[in-house]
Amino acid sequence: MQRTMLRQQTSRPITDSSAPTLNTPTHKSTRFVAGTMTGTSIDGELDAAMLRIEGHGLLMRVELIASLSWPLGELTATLRAIALQQPLSAGELARAALAFGEVHAEALAQLARAAGVTPHLVVLHGQTVFHAPPITWQLMNPWPVAARLRCRVRYDLRGGNVASGGQGAPITPLADFVLFGDDEQPQAIINLGGFANVTLLPRRSDGVAHVRGFDISACNHLLDSVAQQRLKQPFDASGHSAARGVCEENICSRIVESMSCANSTNAANARRSLGTGDEAARVVALTDSLSPCDACRTIVEAIAQIIARELRVAGHPLGARILLAGGSARHETLCEAIALRSGCPTETTARACAIPVAMREAAAMAILGALADDGVNFSLPAVTGAASLMCESALIVGENAAKQGDTALL
Repeated sequence: MQRTMLRQQTSRPITDSSAPTLNTPTHKSTRFVAGTMTGTSIDGELDAAMLRIEGHGLLMRVELIASLSWPLGELTATLRAIALQQPLSAGELARAALAFGEVHAEALAQLARAAGVTPHLVVLHGQTVFHAPPITWQLMNPWPVAARLRCRVRYDLRGGNVASGGQGAPITPLADFVLFGDDEQPQAIINLGGFANVTLLPRRSDGVAHVRGFDISACNHLLDSVAQQRLKQPFDASGHSAARGVCEENICSRIVESMSCANSTNAANARRSLGTGDEAARVVALTDSLSPCDACRTIVEAIAQIIARELRVAGHPLGARILLAGGSARHETLCEAIALRSGCPTETTARACAIPVAMREAAAMAILGALADDGVNFSLPAVTGAASLMCESALIVGENAAKQGDTALL
């Protein structure tokens, strides 16, 4: 008979030599941890990644062993409506959260079959439908996942930091340190999602005290919006239309001014938008006098200009590597523009580290959950604006007697 319960945990501060108290029931040196993510773009897919993790704390070593993107189907429109703050009844919200949990359960069961393992831990980000600290809401009913996979489930990853006075975002920088940290050079990890954000990684030997992260500007929201309005396409595949266009510099400057985040490198003052309101429409309207291809190119160059400027302000060294992830890392014209305007070599995480661009955030969620299991708080005070006062994330402790590789329960 399955039993589930919530358990309080103590946490320890982040240190480079963390040898944390283990909270995993088996204290295994090898763990299989699955992470999931749907971004603010709500592009109709759930991304899920299965990691093999050796070791614990900041010394863990990770390997991506399976990943998939799972269709959300009709739930996509509902999630968008909620994110757009359209009025729904309590029952409709509850049904959406339940359906979202059921989709996660099915996707994760398929992921486990593909990986040939049963996860020790699943980490669910949920769908951000509102974020304005001290309020944040990642819609998710985690219980279908716990019932289906019968393993530990972590969720509500941002709430603890927000309750402690932080911004609750970005939360991936420490995971980036584990996943992409390099002994030889500093790096910038840029997630080109609905909203672009960056992690600045020092050399690994310099330690996590020098890790920084911040939001930059809307990204996919703008690229998709201009494609839908001007190209009559859901998106500009690989940036081909933008590549045929010419940037109109005066309009580009107006776009940069309109979409710049005030003090974006300061977590306490940063302005983050889900990008689901009228912001994209206002930016695209500035390109009404341009041809469709020129409009696409001008917005691409504006995004690249903002990214390059913010990297310079934050002190990213000229010529230091940039790794690109997120949906728009497939936008070749944007990637080329970022490289040109920043003066830095750029690569995708897929090419540099064998992490598909769509899976960086799902993999990061898995790492954050594993760190929480190890008693390490993953929100960095220098990034989110405050240290979390409790162990981050909520936890469902589920029995899982299945042996490694036995997916009969799924």
